[in-house]
Amino acid sequence: MTTTYDLVVVGAGPAGLMAAKTAAENGLNVALLERKTDIPKIRRLDGGAIGINEYLFGQMVIFNSRAKLLSFPTSGFSIPYNGPYANIYGFQVYSPGGKRLLFGDWEEAKKRGDEVRVGISLDKEILLQGLLEECRKVGVEVFPGTNVTHIRQEEVYVKVTANGKPFEGTFVIAADGVNSRIARILGFNQERKFKGTARYVTWIMRGEIPIDPGSFNFIITEKGIFSIYPGYEKGLVHVNTFSCNTKLDLNASIEQFVKEDTTYASWFTKVKKVEVVNCVVNLFSPIKEPFRDNTLLIGDAAWIMEFSTMAALCCGWKAGHAITLALIDKNIIREGIKSYLEWWEKCFYDPYGRYDFGMGTGEPQDYLTGEELDYLASLVKEPFPATMNFFTLFNQIGNTYAALFPTIEEQRPEIMEKLLDMRAQMEEVREKTIKAGFPNR
Repeated sequence: MTTTYDLVVVGAGPAGLMAAKTAAENGLNVALLERKTDIPKIRRLDGGAIGINEYLFGQMVIFNSRAKLLSFPTSGFSIPYNGPYANIYGFQVYSPGGKRLLFGDWEEAKKRGDEVRVGISLDKEILLQGLLEECRKVGVEVFPGTNVTHIRQEEVYVKVTANGKPFEGTFVIAADGVNSRIARILGFNQERKFKGTARYVTWIMRGEIPIDPGSFNFIITEKGIFSIYPGYEKGLVHVNTFSCNTKLDLNASIEQFVKEDTTYASWFTKVKKVEVVNCVVNLFSPIKEPFRDNTLLIGDAAWIMEFSTMAALCCGWKAGHAITLALIDKNIIREGIKSYLEWWEKCFYDPYGRYDFGMGTGEPQDYLTGEELDYLASLVKEPFPATMNFFTLFNQIGNTYAALFPTIEEQRPEIMEKLLDMRAQMEEVREKTIKAGFPNR
C-alpha cells in the first residue's frame, strides 16, 4: 500500500535531517528515508569540524558554548549540541623538511583560546542523534534501513520506491550525498562535468603527536600529501591521504608516512592506529539548477563533495521552509520553490560553482624535489590570517606565490621553470584523471 506525504526526504545526514525537521515543524507530513540502519553512525571520512565566526557561502555559524547551541545568525535558526568539542585555530601547511605556512597567530591562540578560535571539532554522531530526536518529536516518520531504488514523477505525486515499497510525496528532497542515487536516476549527472574518482583513506589514531593543539595540518612530502587533524577528544587524531590515482595503495602510503618518513615518522612513535576508514567518491561539477520533477537536490547531492556541515544544515533549513511555502501557496511547481533556487545560485553556484577544486590537476611533489618545496615554503615569512575556509586558504596561498614569482625567477630559475611546466600540464593531467575514473552516470 502506498503512503502519501507532503514531503519525502531521502538521506538523513545534516541536510536531510534539517530539512525534515524544519518542514515537520511547519506542520508538513514528512517521511525520512535512510539506507543506514543506525542513522547517526558515521561510516566515512569526517573530521567533525565546523568553521565558526566567518562567512562561508554567505552563511555563518556561531558556537555558544555556554548555552550549548550552534547558532546561524545569517539564516535565523539554532540547533543544540551537548557533546564534547575542541577548538580549532587554523591551518598549518608543512613542507617535506618541516617548514611551515601558518594560518593564524598561534602564540595568541594559546593565550586567548575561545576568543580567537575559527572552528570547533565536534562529535558528529551526537549532532546527528540530536537532530534525529528532534525530527521524531515533531512527527517525522523515520524509515532507517531503507534503500531507494527508483524515483519518478507521476500525475499528482512523486513516487519513490525503497525496499520494494512505494512512498508518494508532493515534493521530494534528495539529500543522499555526494554519490547521490537520486541525481543519477533523474539524469542530473548527464549534464555535469565528471572530474574523476577520488579515494580517501583515514587512519584514526590515539596518542600524542607534536603539533599545535587545534591545528588542521597538511603535510606535503615527496611521496604524497597527507593531512593530520585533531578530533574532539584529546589524543584522538585523524591521518588522511587521498588520490585520484586508482592504482595507488593509499594504506601503504600512510604506512610509509607514519613509519618511514625521515621528517615525520618520529611524530608517531607514541601513537597507535585504532581504526581505518575508506571512502570512494565520484566527483562531478556542482548543479546550477538542482530541481527536476518536483525533486530538489540539496547538500552534497548537488555539490562536488565535502560541502561542509554548516552549509548542509543551512540548505536543509532553507529547503524545508521553501517547500512549506510552496504547499501553502498551492504553487507546487518550480515557481513555488524559486526562493531556494535563487538563494542557491546567489550564495553557492555563482561564486563557487565553477571553482577549480584542484582534483586531478597534478600535485607539487610530482614536479618538485623536497629541497625545492622547502625553499618555496621558506619564502613566506609572516602568518596568513586565521581561517577555516578552504577557498580563502587556496586564494591566499595562490596570491602570495603569484607575488613571489619574480623572486623565485631571480633566485631559483629552475624552480620557476618547473612551476610553469606544472601549470602547462594541468589540462593533460586532468584528462588522464577523468579517463581513469568510473563516472557511473
